[in-house]
Amino acid sequence: MNDRRVVVVGGGTAGLMAGYTLKKRGIEPIVLEEKDRAGGRLGGDRVDGFCIDEAADWFTTAHDVVLDLCDELELPMMAAEQTAAWHRRGKYLVTRHADVKPMTVLRNMVSAAQMGLMSPRSILALLKIVNQISKWKNFASFASDATPVEADTGELFVDYMARIGAPEDLVMLIRCFMEDAMGDFQRMSSVQVLAYVSQILMKGHLLRVPEKGIGSIAHALSDRIGDGLRVSAPVRHIEIQDGVASTVNIEGENGESIKADAVICATTSTIATRIIPGLPQPIVNALGKVEYSVGCRIVFGLEHSPLPDGLTAVMFPEDETPLMLDRSSYLRSCVPPGTATLDLMIGRVRARELLPLDDDEIKSQALAVARRMAPPGSKIPQDGEGIFSRVYRWPEATAITPPGVQRAVANALHKHGDDIPNLFLAGEYTRMPSINGAITSGRDAANEAADYLNSLPND
Repeated sequence: MNDRRVVVVGGGTAGLMAGYTLKKRGIEPIVLEEKDRAGGRLGGDRVDGFCIDEAADWFTTAHDVVLDLCDELELPMMAAEQTAAWHRRGKYLVTRHADVKPMTVLRNMVSAAQMGLMSPRSILALLKIVNQISKWKNFASFASDATPVEADTGELFVDYMARIGAPEDLVMLIRCFMEDAMGDFQRMSSVQVLAYVSQILMKGHLLRVPEKGIGSIAHALSDRIGDGLRVSAPVRHIEIQDGVASTVNIEGENGESIKADAVICATTSTIATRIIPGLPQPIVNALGKVEYSVGCRIVFGLEHSPLPDGLTAVMFPEDETPLMLDRSSYLRSCVPPGTATLDLMIGRVRARELLPLDDDEIKSQALAVARRMAPPGSKIPQDGEGIFSRVYRWPEATAITPPGVQRAVANALHKHGDDIPNLFLAGEYTRMPSINGAITSGRDAANEAADYLNSLPND
């Protein structure tokens, strides 16, 4: 084992992957996580025999590094079969992502027509979107080798939709999907939204998830890191002395100062600029342009299925009614026999209003809307009903890259990333924002840190 010390600040998606990669390189890391549980958007809670995913729900075929990691960790994968009801004009219209059989396609086309997506204007706009995706196949992607910066044209997706003449029905559908995925539709660049459209909406039948939920990845990585992972350890700042990162200081009255031979900062961009006073100003300026969406996820453990038979999700394009999701309908190994779960997912404006409230008030308000809007035959719980309930707040959910931001970040890191030679930044904002981007950045930062240590002269 290499006896030089690498401190990883942040035990989220990128930080756990960095710590795991360092272990494979023969380096014992110290991974510091401010919360009482590591994982970030890979986070998975365990309550009364239930496996809960706190943020991410599934992976696409483009999540190449994530899928390889699951194989390496021996986490069995399964199809995330989705049958969704869309509430449009007072009706519930069903789409199925489970397969691409002719009958499924036909049923989806009927629902699409009822949602206004088969009009000549919608079809023309969809053809233009498909053509753009084809042109940007190497850019609008979550894959580790994608280069989205090359398609960072400076155009908001909403402006792109207006330019191609997309009707409101189509705009509403994509906006609903993005906001339910805790994105911010109004602020996202064309290349970022088209990655979601091409790899999730258009390839929904190919979505995959570990059979014990995405949280099983965080648990497996945490186990591999072992004693090097320290939770409830918020970092106050990373000291830069004589041009190198020298010390990581932990908050608190008895805050510890940890000497480091290399530091990986695997936090959000906003935290990175706050805790690294010596970060080169061009990088600070670029990271300051990254934005984050807001989200709230409420999970209930139930003794009955919350949605009508066959439905996994209910979506509401016309308003901010929470996305209703029954993950237990396809992830049976995540719940005890005879039980089910209900996830209520809330984004953007409504999430900002809810986050300051206490858990009971958030649950009460969300359930009241869900009971009022749920499809006939649903069994949405009353306040206080159920086996358990949990509220997960995401004040910084998903990195949002408005037009020009990906180019600005890439240029700043290219020109000034080596100014502090033993400091390495990791996070989804350095790639196409996604779980795959975060995982890839953590892996790459760890390998760069290991290579740096190996280049140092022996003491």
